[in-house]
Amino acid sequence: MECVEACQSVQGDNAPLTISKETDRPSIRNDGCTACLLCVRACPLNAIEIEGSTASAAHAIKRRKRTKPKPVAKQPYEVADDFVRFSEADMIFARAWNDPEFKHYRKSEWDGAKDAMESGLSGYGRADYELARAGWELYNHRTSMMNPLADLEGDGSSSANERIFDSDSLTRMMKKAARFFGASLVGVASLNPQWLYSASRRGVEYSIPDSIDHAVVMAIAMDYDAIATSPTFISSAATALGYSTMAFVEIELAAFIRRLGYRAIPCGNDIALSVPLAIDAGLGQYGRHGLLVTKEFGSRVRIAKVLTDMPLLPDGPDLDFCSSVTRFCEVCEKCAEHCPSQSIPYGKDRTWHGDSRSNNPGVKKWYVDVESCYGFWVQNGAECSNCIRSCPYDKRDGPALRILLWLTCHMPRLNSLVVKLDNLLGYGKQRLPKDLL
Repeated sequence: MECVEACQSVQGDNAPLTISKETDRPSIRNDGCTACLLCVRACPLNAIEIEGSTASAAHAIKRRKRTKPKPVAKQPYEVADDFVRFSEADMIFARAWNDPEFKHYRKSEWDGAKDAMESGLSGYGRADYELARAGWELYNHRTSMMNPLADLEGDGSSSANERIFDSDSLTRMMKKAARFFGASLVGVASLNPQWLYSASRRGVEYSIPDSIDHAVVMAIAMDYDAIATSPTFISSAATALGYSTMAFVEIELAAFIRRLGYRAIPCGNDIALSVPLAIDAGLGQYGRHGLLVTKEFGSRVRIAKVLTDMPLLPDGPDLDFCSSVTRFCEVCEKCAEHCPSQSIPYGKDRTWHGDSRSNNPGVKKWYVDVESCYGFWVQNGAECSNCIRSCPYDKRDGPALRILLWLTCHMPRLNSLVVKLDNLLGYGKQRLPKDLL
């Protein structure tokens, strides 16, 4: 009996699975079973089931039934008919190195760090600065570790012996894997080609095949206490760590997807726009500050993606939450008030384009002056997260956050009162940095 031999190969003479002398059939001592599942895997008839174990998942994997995808939901944003894909070369971070006409050409956010350290202010010390720089290490080396577009250089064939075709099982496993690798939130979107960058930061045209039709979108939560010190180096360290965690999660998940026999393209801030894909995947909605607002962490997240041809079941946008965020942002202007460079627009009205080449036109939203925003980063010597820190959605999980979510969703007429209460309770103000080292 293969099952008995498998059990004895691990536990020897004390194996709980034996051949009964009375019935000449396998018999098990439940108190000795460790649920290693070797017997399940060894059984040629798939006749063994262990209640409460992962055996049922193993059987689900072997099924070849393909589940129908969910219908695509209405999108909680407006896109112009003449929308044109954006080039990554026009991003503000790319223009800092490829656009001689940009005011802050060849300047990085670290340029003002020396002056900041000499100020003697808390949160701007040498150790704080080095912590922030160290946090970027993995993200800065991600492309040297692996080419995100390597899958597009072959013929799409996989080294895996067998593909798994059950969409429901694939989606469930993929989401569990994403969380296991470190994602705080994960969702799946049908890949809208509009959200793909037309070209890389160097102006090289991207050519993503139509077979890559899904995006796994992951949000990485940043440290609450560190972000609350913005715009100090400590807050910048939280941002840096968020990006390096993104790199780790996207690379690991892409490897997992490839080992299951499918193509995968890991993305950080490259290849595709993060926020609209995150909205499509049900993770949140655009805010006044142009960032993603989530239920769980507000805007205190970084976004990673993996584009794939794996037949996943897409999640739809959370339309009720998206509507509540837009209504609330029309009233709340805290991010604009706390912005050091006053780069975030005031007022209820959204527009179809911004004033900078680095604004991606064609979507109705609030457009941030990214050039003046970047200019403050250069002066500050590090990234700024004041807009994240001041957002009322940026709260720890607890009664205050749950009450805010309920009121903004069910009683929008009280939004102005919610903002006043948020200010009265002291939310959004900068907190004194605490020693991290």
